[in-house]
Amino acid sequence: MKSISNLFRKLVAQVGAINREYAVPQIEMTTFTKICLIGLRIYLFALIGLMIFKFISVVK
Repeated sequence: MKSISNLFRKLVAQVGAINREYAVPQIEMTTFTKICLIGLRIYLFALIGLMIFKFISVVK
């Protein structure tokens, strides 16, 4: 059991190190790019909301 828990600790530490390394974006984005990404995020949330609504209406 200790070897499995040590393995998971090492994996979690590796993922944490990768997340810390890439926490700050390395590239510059234009304002237009940022606006497009926000628009895509809103569109994604709208689609997810519609799918949840459709699922609930079908289940009822």
